[in-house]
Amino acid sequence: MGLEDIVSVLETYRGREKTMRTLQYGLLFVTPLAKQNVRVALETISSQIGTARLILRLFDDLPMLQYSLSCFKENKGKDTLVRWLEVVTTVVDQLYFPVEHLAWARDMKVFRGSSASLWHASLLLWGLSLILTILRSLRVISLMKQQHRQAAAKEDKDKIEVLYRRELLTVIMQAADLLNALNWMPRRPWTKPFLVWQVGFLGLVSSLIGFSKFLSGQ
Repeated sequence: MGLEDIVSVLETYRGREKTMRTLQYGLLFVTPLAKQNVRVALETISSQIGTARLILRLFDDLPMLQYSLSCFKENKGKDTLVRWLEVVTTVVDQLYFPVEHLAWARDMKVFRGSSASLWHASLLLWGLSLILTILRSLRVISLMKQQHRQAAAKEDKDKIEVLYRRELLTVIMQAADLLNALNWMPRRPWTKPFLVWQVGFLGLVSSLIGFSKFLSGQ
């Protein structure tokens, strides 16, 4: 990737978001390799990047609304289960942003009250969105397998295989994020929380897959 390619990525909002997310989790992943004072610095920088991403999401409501409306229009002709999973996921994602905004506003003392319940709610919405997306991708993969068996031309089979791998990567990406989401729940399914580097590893896997999909879509 040359300088022009890097600039073209960083000039876009999504490109900056993907870059910041990858850096945020990448710093956590390498913490075991650093000395104690450097480790603290890496975790602090990672936290600051996470805060910067949160601030940027304050401006995501209208773009998300536009995306949601476009999804509703494009859902015609799809498999019924896939269509409904996408609709419910879109609604959950749309609800996530105002809940997170209000939680942040309470942290900043803009509104009175504790933010803990709102952060918990936003985490639940994120986790639900991840589960729905995984279910949607698994359904799409199942349909693709049927199409692959029925396809006669090699060109058609190759196209299906490319889309199949893309959906499989989506499942891995969302599953990695889901593990982190469950880890951050007040009542996680396991006893001990993940170590910092383990959180970083899962987030980095998800981020790199997301970055790769973003670059391939440019």
